[in-house]
Amino acid sequence: MQKERSASLSRMLLALILFGIAALCNAQETRSINGRKYIVHHVEQGQTLYAIARAHAVAVNDLLQANPEAANGLSIGQEILIPQESIVKKEARTAPELMAHGELRHTVARKETLFGIARKYGVDINDLMERNGGITGGLHEGMELVVPMKKVSGVDERALQPAEPVHYVEHTVLPGETLFAIGKAYGITADEISRANGGLPEGLKAGSIIRIPRRGEQETVVAQPQPEQAIPGQLHHVGLLLPFSTSRNDSVIEHTAQDPAGAGFYEASRIAAQFYAGARMALDSMEKLGLRADVTVVDVGDDPRSWSAALKSPAVANLDLSIGPFHRSAIEQLARAQPRTRIVCPVPQSNKIVLGLPNVIKTSTSRSDLVKHAARFVAARHAADNIILLRPDIAGEKELQGQVLAALNATLAAQPSRARDSVLVISSGRRDIGELVSKLAANRVNVVVAPSDDVEFVTSLVGKLKPLADKHAIVLVGLQGWLEMAPVAAEDLDRLGFCFAAPSFFDPEDARVQDFTARYRERFHQDVDEYALLGFDVTFHQMKALMQGSEPGAESPSDEQPLHMGFRMGRTGPENGLRNEYAVMLQVKDMRLQRAH
Repeated sequence: MQKERSASLSRMLLALILFGIAALCNAQETRSINGRKYIVHHVEQGQTLYAIARAHAVAVNDLLQANPEAANGLSIGQEILIPQESIVKKEARTAPELMAHGELRHTVARKETLFGIARKYGVDINDLMERNGGITGGLHEGMELVVPMKKVSGVDERALQPAEPVHYVEHTVLPGETLFAIGKAYGITADEISRANGGLPEGLKAGSIIRIPRRGEQETVVAQPQPEQAIPGQLHHVGLLLPFSTSRNDSVIEHTAQDPAGAGFYEASRIAAQFYAGARMALDSMEKLGLRADVTVVDVGDDPRSWSAALKSPAVANLDLSIGPFHRSAIEQLARAQPRTRIVCPVPQSNKIVLGLPNVIKTSTSRSDLVKHAARFVAARHAADNIILLRPDIAGEKELQGQVLAALNATLAAQPSRARDSVLVISSGRRDIGELVSKLAANRVNVVVAPSDDVEFVTSLVGKLKPLADKHAIVLVGLQGWLEMAPVAAEDLDRLGFCFAAPSFFDPEDARVQDFTARYRERFHQDVDEYALLGFDVTFHQMKALMQGSEPGAESPSDEQPLHMGFRMGRTGPENGLRNEYAVMLQVKDMRLQRAH
């Protein structure tokens, strides 16, 4: 299946090292707002307001009163507040269970009949029987029946609309444009646009970029010239263009013998070998699913002279898909020379790499997308808490601070449980934290957001917050790079409930990861590392899209579960390429990294 260009590649696979981090944590289930207690329900794909109401034994109208925005439809990930005072206790004891994709599981009670159950949920008895395999043998106490939500009738249509994903598109304001005109063009109200952009405190300015909220599947517009759309079942021509840089390693065998850990390898060679190993396993998995591919492996090196020569080779002409190169200049060179080839950049690069190149796919989430994800997470999960944004006077971080503030306020505006309409902003220096101490609340959780990677500022902030953790509930939100700062102790971050947005999360307790690790060790006689996981996830996701004859979508398909990263692809315009906006919130807890909820 594969044509490998370098005889030394398999030996280089011996230089792989283990990376790993921990498990999941549970979400907060209840919340008190203005003296009223609520159960917090996080909406999942396919769920409806009607199903949520039945599962919690409350009326749909009670849910709408507590969550008026739900009248416009549910969004995946949205918080629905269940007022505890509205729960009918008698019905709660026998309430059905919410299942995957929004269906309900009903447990048959003593003397219940099929007719009575069908009437209770508003479904036809024949639909109920069909969904449950004909229900041969009659009903008996304790039997479980699945109630098909798509067959419910006699209920307000709004309550039966399944939850949809929400995404944002970016709109560049033209001279003379008004919010009303923009809203009309996108089919939403001016107020919705205003809320999505923090109230637009500076007004609508020509040339500025604003966020337009859209519910439903994310739209992707493909510009001309565009990559060829593959035909399912056809033979695909795929290139792995990786920086093996074999010329920089005098002797792979000698290095391996002298340094089994691989430290003697040139770093680019080590990374390329690890990525390639993961990609090979993904290709093997795809082959079992029916993939027909002619795979060419090319060493493009890691300097302009090397990749310029490699990219002019006939081997890289007319590829359907190219995974790599890794370097921006090499990607731009290939994208312009081969405009109909999908070119995947799997390693961190600026979002600028997709500008004007519609055939480029950037799979590593940028820092700006990560901090905006963290801000939206904070505003959604901690709307009722004391959210404080620190803005140290650091010139290079002003733009990042502004992005975080806009995302915080836009998300907060849509939360009915918010403590106030906007976050509290405090200016500070590198060595001081300004008025932060005086603004900490004694009776609420204090969420301190500090989007900075300045070592001096971060060290000072952590040092001054640490002794305050005994008297105040504090959650500190920062950047992933803090974990690598030598002056910042992991114990202190743990104490402050440190959270950050990351582009991926490797969970060694995941059964799929354990299976992959075992097969990887058996095949390559080494441990899995982050680049091997990256090679597998990126290659599998891109090859599956190619095999299905589609563009990489807004979300990973339901039957595809990446090992350590997700894919939420989007464009900022038809002339630009796709970029991944996926992120996961992690927190330091009990000296381990865990998924935050």
